[in-house]
Amino acid sequence: MTENPATTVRLIEIGALGPRVSLAELGAAGGPAISYAVAEDLAPLPLTVPVFLNRADYASVFPDGPVARHGTIACSVRNCFMFSPFGFIVLADGTVIRQSVLQTDSGSMSFSFAQFKGQYPGGHVMWAAAEETVLSFNCYSTNNYFHFVMDALAQTHWRARLPAVERARMIVSGYTTEAAAAAPFIGQSLAAAGIDEVSLYPFDGTMMFCRHVVFPMRDTGANPMKIAALRRMLGLDKRRRGRDRLFITRADAVRRKLTNEAAVVALLNSHGFRSVDPGALTFREQVDLFAGAEIVVGPHGAGLTNAAFMAPGGAVVELTHTGRVVWTFHEVACASGHAYACVVGDMASGNAHPLFADFSVDVDAVDGAIRAVVAAIG
Repeated sequence: MTENPATTVRLIEIGALGPRVSLAELGAAGGPAISYAVAEDLAPLPLTVPVFLNRADYASVFPDGPVARHGTIACSVRNCFMFSPFGFIVLADGTVIRQSVLQTDSGSMSFSFAQFKGQYPGGHVMWAAAEETVLSFNCYSTNNYFHFVMDALAQTHWRARLPAVERARMIVSGYTTEAAAAAPFIGQSLAAAGIDEVSLYPFDGTMMFCRHVVFPMRDTGANPMKIAALRRMLGLDKRRRGRDRLFITRADAVRRKLTNEAAVVALLNSHGFRSVDPGALTFREQVDLFAGAEIVVGPHGAGLTNAAFMAPGGAVVELTHTGRVVWTFHEVACASGHAYACVVGDMASGNAHPLFADFSVDVDAVDGAIRAVVAAIG
């Protein structure tokens, strides 16, 4: 089969381009044009099986024991381009460094290209150069709450591991302040984490020539280092377990609605829960609300990201459906030190993509999940 050069993206592993160096050396002045380092001490993700799962045929999604799913590589590249808000690193011949791309399927690549085009007219000409070293933490889908908080903001823990460049300015979201206004959690979370404008390098999300960029391998999902970094940045690392029981409502959502939410809420009220809509709150308000929680119940969605702000020893109950049983919030719960339960329901009829489909869950199964997590956390 002949590839069409106009629609083909060439990827290359950084190990084929430059030497491995130590973390202390990575990005140092006078270093190689391209190099990489490996963090050997990153803790594995300690998974535990759900304390409740109403459909045993999905048990394989939630294994038990430590796993190493997350990137351990940091990269240093000189004289290259940064492309799109999601931070593809492109060489002069058009080759893309594989470690700078999270998702390579056609849908994800098309979405990344659309975000690039959506930033026009940009704030600078594309042959303008970032003359200083830049630390890049922007990655796939940073205009999404989960991906920005967990895959970009939390990744700034790498700064302390890279002493040669730890004082470099950062790109975290990949969007200008004006573009990020459409996703207010970006600016709010940066401010809450103590990252001010002086610490950030301006990037308009189109294309920028970089004299020198250093970045960790693009990564998604929770792990112990990310959770610890978030809790430390947000002043939560010494918080004790809260007592609140919260249900994340999607009653006003335009997609992924829980069609029998009223019945679920009635049950949860009998267990002492109250309904909250994280999307109606500022980032800091969400942090403070969930930091006081003991148990969180919610449909699969960005709101469950906030379980990372609960002190260890709590519980997460995820409500989802047969078309969307994934490990995302199992990882969040386990990395955060919480018990996890999953109630799998059924998609509503229609042609919606499983990611966006409305669904219902069995109320008795929700009751069983609540009783199981209460018993698990004591």
